[in-house]
Amino acid sequence: MTDLTPAGVAEDAKVTIPCGQCGGKNRIPVIKALRDLSRPNCGRCKTPLLRVAGEPLSDLEDADLAHPLDADALAALRALPRVDELIAAVMKRTVDKIARFRHLGGAIAVDSEQLPKLWAIHEAAARRLGMPPPPLFVVQSPALNAYTAGSGDPFVAITSGLVDRLDDVGVASVLGHELTHVRLGHALYRTLAHMLIAGGVGVLDKLFAVGALLVKPVEAALLRWYQYSELSADRGALLVVSDLEAHLRTEMVVAGAPARFADDLSVQAFLAQADRAEAMRDGDLLMKVTDFLDANARTHPLAVWRAHHVATWAHSDPFFEILAGAPRKRLETENS
Repeated sequence: MTDLTPAGVAEDAKVTIPCGQCGGKNRIPVIKALRDLSRPNCGRCKTPLLRVAGEPLSDLEDADLAHPLDADALAALRALPRVDELIAAVMKRTVDKIARFRHLGGAIAVDSEQLPKLWAIHEAAARRLGMPPPPLFVVQSPALNAYTAGSGDPFVAITSGLVDRLDDVGVASVLGHELTHVRLGHALYRTLAHMLIAGGVGVLDKLFAVGALLVKPVEAALLRWYQYSELSADRGALLVVSDLEAHLRTEMVVAGAPARFADDLSVQAFLAQADRAEAMRDGDLLMKVTDFLDANARTHPLAVWRAHHVATWAHSDPFFEILAGAPRKRLETENS
């Protein structure tokens, strides 16, 4: 694995990982650990330090996954006047039932008997994130896409084109992404966002028969949050596959990397591209303004921006603390 250190992160950064078995503290170079997260062992008792073999992260908390931009944007969205009223209106119009009916009628419902290998990947990803697996559908489409819908009873859908294009690790990464949306309670707001995206600006005020002045702030806040929620979901995807390079390679494929030249893809070059884009935006007021305006019109954040954020998180103490598990939290409490 090549060096996948994003700009702004020290190349010689180290992380302290307490051993869950003997309590010994281990100081490990981050770059070395990320090359293979299964390799760091306790220097005292030789026990593996990180949970990367697919075992459930049973102590994982929602706050561990939520990106600050996501949490702040969701709080701002919920604080808007009458947003709860709009949500209630969505529920009264049985959007959930319509979406589920359309998928039951026009897609393949996956379970232990129908596409059992795909279901096993889905089930393992959900178990890793400490949650029961929601219903899964495969939708016939050449597009590389996956999404979460529903609110009270959410489900996950993935296109046949994406399943055909990705290997098992890539599929697990995508499903981990969508499952994180479910776990963090994003499904309801994302259902609203899907309606806005499909129907265009103004669809919500027409649907709910309320004044445009009441809906416009909700539309803007909703699309903004919709982008930021992707950053949280990427964290869950990385935890599922426990391999930064594999996760970033999946993001490259979904972003449009051609299958014909798959062997020529460079994840390191992709991160370097992200660094250049970040530097260009941060160093030019015009680019900052342009990015802000574009962001309100986009449904997803720029692919390189997502790569930058998830790679930065992978080099952070919180990421390794999650993989270290509950004993770490117990030791911290005892030492506080």
